[in-house]
Amino acid sequence: MEYAGRGDPARTMALLWDGLPAPRRGPRQRLELAAVVDAAVAVADRAGPAALSMRALAQELGIGTASLYTYVPGKAELLELMVDRVVGGQPLPDATSGWRAGLRGVAEADLAAYRAHPWLLQVSTSRTVFGPHVLARYEATLALLHGHGLAAADVVGCVAAVDSYTRGAAAAVVEAEQAPAQTGSSDDEWWERRAPFLEERMNGRFPLLAALEEAGAFGVSDTALPYTLQRALDRFALGLGLVLDAVAGRIAAGPGRAS
Repeated sequence: MEYAGRGDPARTMALLWDGLPAPRRGPRQRLELAAVVDAAVAVADRAGPAALSMRALAQELGIGTASLYTYVPGKAELLELMVDRVVGGQPLPDATSGWRAGLRGVAEADLAAYRAHPWLLQVSTSRTVFGPHVLARYEATLALLHGHGLAAADVVGCVAAVDSYTRGAAAAVVEAEQAPAQTGSSDDEWWERRAPFLEERMNGRFPLLAALEEAGAFGVSDTALPYTLQRALDRFALGLGLVLDAVAGRIAAGPGRAS
């Protein structure tokens, strides 16, 4: 697990909010900071955050490692720039269709980001990246629930609940998406090798499980994708609806509701 906040706070915040300082002497740096961060994201997308080093990034950019240090002090600061850069590419929450549609849009956009950049799931969220894009998106997400009669702590808590649910469900989606490449076998191959042994051992011992299976409990909404991936996506959608139902119940109860 990678943790944000390990770098020098003054340098990190300056890079996040102000970009590269003008050089005091010598020629202007030939790369934009955004290009450096984009290259770091590309390396992490391919091989994960553990594979990202200043040397690997310098090779990606075609510059010397010493030159790279004139852009960012180290990997710790770079990681926060990467997170904020990815968030900056996400749409801001849309409140025009109401808080529920807005929160659903936030969750779906986050799921898309996790699928595009699986390394984000390896970056701890216990310490927030205080970048301009992260804070702008958080502010806009909070605004979806502000003014609906929730206590202040509930506005923050409901947004956190949606975020935590999305991150957990996204992990299942990403794992299912990566399974064929990581294991060397498709879902069909995995199932075909195990089904005969499973059927032999179940042999009527789990009647509820069998009844639910017969009733379609383990079906998926679309067969175009591999089964485990589609199942994870279906469960994401169902679970998100349940979380949003809970938020709706909180709103209906009002700020004076019992805990």
